[in-house]
Amino acid sequence: MSQEMDVIEHLLEIEREASRTLVSAQAQADSQIAAARTKADEQFKKLYSEAVKGIEEKAQLVKKEITDNRQSSLDSYKDSLSSMEMDVEAFNSLLESYISQ
Repeated sequence: MSQEMDVIEHLLEIEREASRTLVSAQAQADSQIAAARTKADEQFKKLYSEAVKGIEEKAQLVKKEITDNRQSSLDSYKDSLSSMEMDVEAFNSLLESYISQ
């Protein structure tokens, strides 16, 4: 009976050791997963920030180009208006023809 008890005790000790090994392995795996998650989050934030910065810079360039084109068109239109010769007599005569009708 003593020999059977020794075998059972030995098997229980092996089971306890396996349980400790499993707990240790699980803790190590959890630690590695947490470190990998942290690293992945940092990489994502970095890449996301760079992408947003690039998009914002491109948007600013496009906005400046549109503003410059609009201003150029407006200046050109103003120049064309100021270079026109005013014909005050023709304008007055046109107004008189509309009033007299």
